[in-house]
Amino acid sequence: MEHPDYEDQLQVGCVCAEHMEEDYKRPREREQRLKKAAKRRTSWANRTWRVSRMGNPYLNVEGFNLVIYARQDKWSVNIKNRASGITKSGRKLYSSVSEAKIGALNALLWAKEYLK
Repeated sequence: MEHPDYEDQLQVGCVCAEHMEEDYKRPREREQRLKKAAKRRTSWANRTWRVSRMGNPYLNVEGFNLVIYARQDKWSVNIKNRASGITKSGRKLYSSVSEAKIGALNALLWAKEYLK
């Protein structure tokens, strides 16, 4: 949190944030979203990826198809909305397949918001 009388950011829990903001709903919702995201990042690393006929790791999850593929001696992520057929190739390049798999979670979260 920030306050005009204090130059640094304040790091407080949701109860203190509720009092400081005088809002007894949104701070708790933010905390729950952050906890859920942290848990998801941990469980994401344990997912079992399948391998396509082309030899690329892929996942079908939450209505999306995520594919890790080689590009410019590095790795990238391709994501497809399976319902609409809209596909987007990631611009970011990763130095390993493992890094690209972590990047795929970010791609999924982005796609759920924008790739409809």
